[in-house]
Amino acid sequence: MPDDFTNPREIAELNIEHFTRLLRTPLDELTRATVERLLVEERQKLAQLPNIESPAPRVRE
Repeated sequence: MPDDFTNPREIAELNIEHFTRLLRTPLDELTRATVERLLVEERQKLAQLPNIESPAPRVRE
């Protein structure tokens, strides 16, 4: 069961941001191809996740 730190949608979104940033840097051919493949996989994963709003953050008292 996902918790506040393992929300699959958030993880996929963060991975997409990371891979997108990496592609803006100089990479060798093999690394670029790998990052592009990972980016496609994360976008596909995100598209398959239910579009459910994240719960409100918990407030510590």
